[in-house]
Formats: sequence, structure tokens, C-alpha cells
Amino acid sequence: MGSLFQAALTYASSGTSRFHMPGHKGVGLPYPGFGDIARLDLTEIAGLDSLYTADGVIREAERAYAELYGARDSFLSAGGSTLCIQAMLALALSPGDTLLITRGAHVAAVNSMALLDLHPEWILPDTDHETGLSLPVTPQQVAKGLEAHPQARAVYITSPTFFGAMADIQEIARVCKGFSVPLLVDNAHGAHLSFFSPNRHPMAQGADFCCDSLHKTLPVLTGGALLHMSRGDCEGRAREKLSLFGSTSPSYLIMCSMDGALDYLRTPKAGEEMREAAARLADIKQKARAIGYLISKGEGDPIRLTLSAVPLGYTGEQLGEYLRGQKIEPEYAAGGYCVLMAGPFNSREDFGRLEQALETLPARQPIQKRQLELTLPERVLSVREAVFAPRTTLPVEDVVGKVAGSLVAPCPPGIALVSAGELIDEQTARLLKNYGISQVNVLKW
Repeated sequence: MGSLFQAALTYASSGTSRFHMPGHKGVGLPYPGFGDIARLDLTEIAGLDSLYTADGVIREAERAYAELYGARDSFLSAGGSTLCIQAMLALALSPGDTLLITRGAHVAAVNSMALLDLHPEWILPDTDHETGLSLPVTPQQVAKGLEAHPQARAVYITSPTFFGAMADIQEIARVCKGFSVPLLVDNAHGAHLSFFSPNRHPMAQGADFCCDSLHKTLPVLTGGALLHMSRGDCEGRAREKLSLFGSTSPSYLIMCSMDGALDYLRTPKAGEEMREAAARLADIKQKARAIGYLISKGEGDPIRLTLSAVPLGYTGEQLGEYLRGQKIEPEYAAGGYCVLMAGPFNSREDFGRLEQALETLPARQPIQKRQLELTLPERVLSVREAVFAPRTTLPVEDVVGKVAGSLVAPCPPGIALVSAGELIDEQTARLLKNYGISQVNVLKW
């Protein structure tokens, strides 16, 4: 028995409340067949279809998901939303094209731009000065960006963000249509949004392309994702782009879990349980805010809790340590924040444990945190040129005047402080230090 397996078994038997992905929360998958999981670890044999030329049972599952989410066409991915992001960028753009993209894009999008030789024009979101968290990109910012960069061939936004901020996709889609450019949405953290009223899923709000990481919030094995399209006449091209980046040995365990989940997701029970989980979390949010935790007041992801205990004297790391002592594992705990992801497969005991932990956190002297304004550094090289150039790692004290070789963010899905190909000036170096970044990949010259 390997160390990883042993560690997983130890954690699974610890009784910890799992406020993190995947969505099945370790309770079990709500469909039969996974008792002896190895039985379903199969390959492209007769009767099981083939992912990149699907015309049988896999294609049936894809059509069912398209109907579930209101897309013209949908495609399974066993490579997470990363594969979907790569494919939708390749579908919407050609090498050398420019896209208007929000600064909070996941590192997978930046890596895809390097592979495809795409050129970003960034939208820097505003900041909520009470919480220090980035606000969602607005339709006005998108319109302004498209006016300033008429060469942009597409718009790419992330909604919900890792911290739960949600953009007005319907209005942004209208702006994009007015400029005759497609809207691509990284909805990796929002596969559950179709279960609420109104339906906030990007495909219901007018997006042209969208990716969902089913495993993040729904009862699907890690790596299960979907690529959605508003057009139904591009199946061949979509499969071509997916196969360009995807493994030639996609996991049938992952695909079987996506297929099996349909039986649950298409029932009224799925929506009822999702809304019930959201209601429980909303009650906890209200109580936490009354205690003194900082929680964003805007409309956000209904099953995600992003909170700061800085007013109560705790950094994000310290709050995470405290929660672990209460047998609660958050999705993220760093800087000033903790992120907890809930869902239908969190038990009443889980929610009760979280509520009690937040209520009994001993208050201390508030922490005074100095916020620095985020800026957009000067870009001196393309993303592709920087990513493939010779690089070295330097202490943050020695990087002023250097060119970044990769994206640097406080956490992988956060707002980039600097991205590949950008010049690190004194203000950027101060930001890096302020967010606890100690080393940076920079170009050697």
C-alpha cells in the first residue's frame, strides 16, 4: 500500500467535515457501481465508445448534459476545466489573435495563451475596499476594453471567481454581441448554478463558450468537466481541439462518474438539496457577519463562503489552523481569507460544526492590514515568448527591472500580480512582498 493511499485512508476515516471539493464529500456517490471501483477502470473497447470520436454511449451522455444546461452542444472532459479552457480558446481564436481577458484568469488560461500564441489585453477588476477582495468584472469595463482594443477577437471572463464573485454575464454577453465577438466564460466553479432561480449558469445567460468543472461542486470524480457551446454545428472542430490537448487515455472512471451523475442531477431532488445547502450556508454567513467576520456583501456563489477573521485577530492561515482543530478542512486558507465550499453532500453535522466553530472563535486584537492598489505592469514580451524563454528563480528583493517568466498570484486562481512577459517595476515588487511572495521566476537576460 502506497503512502498516498494510506494518507487518503487515514483522512477518510478521521471524521473531518469536508468543506472543500470534490462535491461528493467522501460520503459516497449517489448512484450504484462504485463499490469495487476497479471494475469500471476500462478503455475504448467495443460498446464503450471513444471520447474524441464519440458516437455511442459517450455521445448520449454529452447530449443529455447539453439538454441539462441549455447548451447547443456539450463535450465530456476527463482532463478537468483545463482541457476545456485550452479547447475553447483554440476554437474561438487563431495564433496571433488578441483577446480581452479579466486579470483573475486561472493559470490554465495563461498557459493556453502561451501554447496558442495569443495576446491578452487585461481588464483589472475593481477592489472591494472593505474586504480587500476583487469585485467581478462589469459590462462597462468590458465595453470600455473592447472600444480601446478593437483588434480583440474574443472576451474571456472568470465567473464565479475562486472567491465567489459573480459577474453579470447576461449584460456582458449583450456587450459582446454588440461588438460581434464571442464571450468565453471560465465557469469551473459554477456547475451548480443552473439549480437556482434565476438560472445563473453562463449558457442560460448568453455565453458562447463555457467550461464547468463538475467535480468541484457536484458528485463527480475529480477531473470530470464539460465544454459547452452555443453552436451545434462545430462538433468535429470541438473534438479536434479537445484531442489536441487531451490525453489519448481519458479516464473511464471519471467519465462513468459523469454519466452516472446524470441520474441524480436530472431529478428534482438535486435542485432541492442544492438550494437547501445554500440556505444553510446563507444562515451561517449572516451569523458570521454579525459576529464580526468580513464577508463580501455583493451577490456571490450561493454555496461558497469566503470570509476574513482579520477583524477578530486572525490571518487566513491562523483561521484555517483553528478550523482544522475543529475537524473542518477549508478549500483555501491564506493571506487574510478562508474559502469554504459547501454542497448537498455536506451533512447537517458538517454545517452545525462550522457554525459552532465560527461562533466560538476567541476574539483577539484586530489585525491592521495595509492594502496596496493592484496595477497592470508594462508588457514587454508576448506570453509565449516569455514562457518558453530561459528562466531563473530570484528572491523578490532582486527582481526589479526583470521580466516575469510566469504568472504570479497570491493563490493559483487569484488576481495576477504579474504575468508572463511583464516588467517587474518597484510597485509590482512591493505588491509581491506585501502578498508574501518570496521568489519569482524571471527571464535570465
